[in-house]
Amino acid sequence: MVFRLARTQIVLIFFVTLHFSCVRGIQPVIRESAPTLVVEGMISTDSAPYNVKLTFTGQLLNASAHIDSNQNYINDASVLIRDDQGDSCPFQLVSPGLYQSTNSNFLGAVGRTYVLEIHLANGETYKSSPEQIPPVPPIDSFSVVYDSTYITDVRPTQIIVSANVHDPEKTTNFYRWTSFGYVPRKSWGGPCTIGSPPCTDPYMCTCFALCVQYHPDNALNILSDQFVNGREIIQPVYYSPVYWFGRHFVEVKQMSLNRDLYIFWQQYLEQTARTGSILDPLPASLTGNIRNVADSNDVALGYFQVSAVTTRKIIIVPYFLQEYLLASVAGSYIPPGDCHAEIPNSLGDDQDPPGWEDAEIIQMH
Repeated sequence: MVFRLARTQIVLIFFVTLHFSCVRGIQPVIRESAPTLVVEGMISTDSAPYNVKLTFTGQLLNASAHIDSNQNYINDASVLIRDDQGDSCPFQLVSPGLYQSTNSNFLGAVGRTYVLEIHLANGETYKSSPEQIPPVPPIDSFSVVYDSTYITDVRPTQIIVSANVHDPEKTTNFYRWTSFGYVPRKSWGGPCTIGSPPCTDPYMCTCFALCVQYHPDNALNILSDQFVNGREIIQPVYYSPVYWFGRHFVEVKQMSLNRDLYIFWQQYLEQTARTGSILDPLPASLTGNIRNVADSNDVALGYFQVSAVTTRKIIIVPYFLQEYLLASVAGSYIPPGDCHAEIPNSLGDDQDPPGWEDAEIIQMH
């Protein structure tokens, strides 16, 4: 039997064969990126010591731009801060990549200007631009609101803490808030005496069942007074999860920022909020304020921050909570065993954190 192929079929076979015969592996060129200095440093009107963290970025390992995850700590640099009155404060290495100020009398002051200097072992020197500490108004009071929403397996309900601030009218102000707290936690607990039966119910035992857990707020919280100049600012500054009955210990720091630093953090937030959509704007360059003195185009990653700081502590007592509500919402967060042993970053059983002896108490009814 003879099979005859049409001319179009022959042409198709030819092009298919040509297509596969011309495919060959291409080895992409793998770029190597020189390490870049990364700096995290700050001086403020808050108490010393001050910290400066130095690392190098990792090498670019492949064409997918994967960065070496190893921390390239810099442990042989010379670090100091100078002010506009001719004084300076050297820093010493206290842990890998972390340098700490050595003079407890060298404190940041509003209106004074400071420069960070970094001398690397290879002879290169980096300096920040001169940065002046702007003033910051006080925190007038706090507002607390109970948020009854929760996210299953992520967080229970929470208390929202907002700082109330009267913004100065005649000046342009930029703010940043940092905060942390200790929240009450519960476990099943354990027998109160040796030989007692073990706890088999999350609500049966009372011994070793309560503790407080350190809970930081790692969000970048900044604000410009562009639209609220001279008016009252009510800014959420802390979200305290409600796991059980008890007091919530909260510390809030309110800091002043320079305009350039505010823009730097604003661009950082915009870039981290991108979803990868084609509608996203092109990323802007995050230019810091620390440069190589021999090459102004060599800019370190990070920023040297100078800030005035005001700090307030409060203790929140939520009297309104009901056990049935906590059991239904936060019951899944109650582990068996000793509270302090089972809850990470917690203090000993029934132990309050130190430093809140004179804190304002806010009662919620």
